[in-house]
Amino acid sequence: MVWSKQEFDTKVARIRNFMAKEDIDGILITTQVTFKWLTGARPYVNVSSEKSCADLLVTKSGVYLVANNIEAKRLVEEELNGIFLEKIKYPWWEPFQLQSLLNEIVTSKKVFTDKELGDKFARLRWDLLPEEQERFYDTAKCVADILEKVAYYFKPGDSEQDVASLVKEISVDYDVNPVVNLVAADDRAFKYRHPLPTEKKIEKYALIAISGEKHGLVASATRLVHFGTVPAELKKRHEAVLLIDAAFITSTLPGVKVKEIFIRGQKAYEAAGYPEEWKNHHQGGMAGYNSREFRATPYCEETVKEGQVFAWNPTIAGVKSEDTILVKRDGPEILTVSDNFPVKEVKYGEFFIKRPDILIR
Repeated sequence: MVWSKQEFDTKVARIRNFMAKEDIDGILITTQVTFKWLTGARPYVNVSSEKSCADLLVTKSGVYLVANNIEAKRLVEEELNGIFLEKIKYPWWEPFQLQSLLNEIVTSKKVFTDKELGDKFARLRWDLLPEEQERFYDTAKCVADILEKVAYYFKPGDSEQDVASLVKEISVDYDVNPVVNLVAADDRAFKYRHPLPTEKKIEKYALIAISGEKHGLVASATRLVHFGTVPAELKKRHEAVLLIDAAFITSTLPGVKVKEIFIRGQKAYEAAGYPEEWKNHHQGGMAGYNSREFRATPYCEETVKEGQVFAWNPTIAGVKSEDTILVKRDGPEILTVSDNFPVKEVKYGEFFIKRPDILIR
């Protein structure tokens, strides 16, 4: 999916405003995540590589596709069709030509890569355009639907790997790439916060968490499934983590500092009777073109803005609550909504919010 010329131009303008403020003459975009954000193209052959298969050079007066002879034709004809870019092509077996070609365009030494500029540059991605928000609705709904289908399908005796494979299989139908695919059966849910799937068989209980990428955007969610009556202790922990999640979500409002949200979450852990559990896993943060653009901490000075997306994921050993939300003027909207998954209404302060319950089968 190639972005519209208007969206592309808007983002190039953001980059050039950044360049002017930082007194930079050129930025070489080398990472997949930034390439996707700017163009909507698939800038990869190997999806696990941070480096894109070609680069984009943004100067004060032009935007250039910098690609070897293997990638240039495909990118221009299939991935970037509709976006005008000047093309710089070099032989794949002579990569040293790349620097010479770049030097011909930008003689100044004030050229940096997006990776070198780090979070300072990444902030350009954080305020989502209306088009991006609409695509996030689609990404998040697909992730929720995938989890719902998986939750209703697997059965006792299936392994964690079986469930993870099912996630992958169903994700294909939604054109989603499950970049995070976690499954924990029974006691493993109580032992590990990042349970990569194993051959362990599911007896009574499973925790499933995925982060799914579509349109370059990543939405995250977690669902819990229990076969038969839910034990009292598990139910108690789950009700507590829902209350904590409600604290995080309802506090995510325009103008609020992330550290303030985090501190409210800490207080919710304490009020729920689990004051130390927040230390055992990160609590989430801003989502976007990464599953988390940054993780929240009690020291994070970032301020929430309307149109941003967050994914909180509080945990207590054995349970986790996670969805992806859009920050709106009148309050957060949950994007990863399941149509047929049981929900529980949770009250936090003056707010009432629906959170996924444990699916009992």
